[in-house]
Amino acid sequence: MTSKIEPRSNESLSSDRGAPVERAPVGVLSRLIGRPGSVRREQRKFLLIAFVPVIALFLIIRVIPIGWLLGLSFTNSSLKRSGARFVGMQNYARLLDDSQFILSFKNTMEFVIISVPLVIILGLLIALLMNRKLRFEGFYQILFFLPFIISTVPVAIVWKWIYAPGTVGLANYLLMSVGLPRVGWLSDPKITLFAVIIMYVWKNLGYYVVVFLVGLKSIPGELRDAAQVDGASSKQVTRYIDLPLLRPLILFGTIYATIAAMAVFTIVYVMSQGTDVSAGTQISVLAMQIYQEGFVYGNMGYASAIAAVLFVASLLFIVIQFRALNRE
Repeated sequence: MTSKIEPRSNESLSSDRGAPVERAPVGVLSRLIGRPGSVRREQRKFLLIAFVPVIALFLIIRVIPIGWLLGLSFTNSSLKRSGARFVGMQNYARLLDDSQFILSFKNTMEFVIISVPLVIILGLLIALLMNRKLRFEGFYQILFFLPFIISTVPVAIVWKWIYAPGTVGLANYLLMSVGLPRVGWLSDPKITLFAVIIMYVWKNLGYYVVVFLVGLKSIPGELRDAAQVDGASSKQVTRYIDLPLLRPLILFGTIYATIAAMAVFTIVYVMSQGTDVSAGTQISVLAMQIYQEGFVYGNMGYASAIAAVLFVASLLFIVIQFRALNRE
């Protein structure tokens, strides 16, 4: 005969396994950790307290000035008279007929296209070289970073002496010492902009060297060791480990360098003062023309239109860089 198996009660199971585990009442737990709704309310309150001042500061410093700038670009606002009248697209239509604006826009784009790849590529190459257990590494970091922290005006004045005409300037002295002809660094309009770019790259290169070097130092050494054990060469380690892991820093450096190059002003302004008039005009950039139109001639409406074009151009550059460098 088959015997019928009856289910065992909870009491018998508890007696087999030992004393039953006592559970805290639900009311006690709710008093200890709080109710879920109250926790969420406290979190929202904390987020409001933490982020509202930051968002308000961002709106005051960034968003509102940009909106005010765009609004001024549609008026004939001037520092020489009170009041402003809405003129629609007249300021933007005037840009198309302004030869100085077209030249400044061309120089700005040329400045960005040349200087940004130079500081990024050279900075990355130097960082890769310094990451190979170089002796006196700290000294070289200081040596590269020092020009970046020095004020721009005295650096530009020193470089004006380097580019001085005749045999007074160091650059022409070195060229003549090796039998090469002198160059009108700040007097020849075809060379002046490139001379300014050389000085700009020299001054800002150290920042990107340090940024990329810090990124390389943060990559775990076990990844490189594992790749070398598998037979990877130094070039393959750099290509398949270092560069992919540095992509976020490369993107940051490219965007930062683009914004800085688009808004370059002090270097161009100082280097063009006291030089040949035609050369000083030929190396004008958008930021320099904004200053001249707004604060020298007082045409704030027209200067705002130029600034709006500069803002849109910078935004387009950044979007393109995000799409190009942020792909998997």
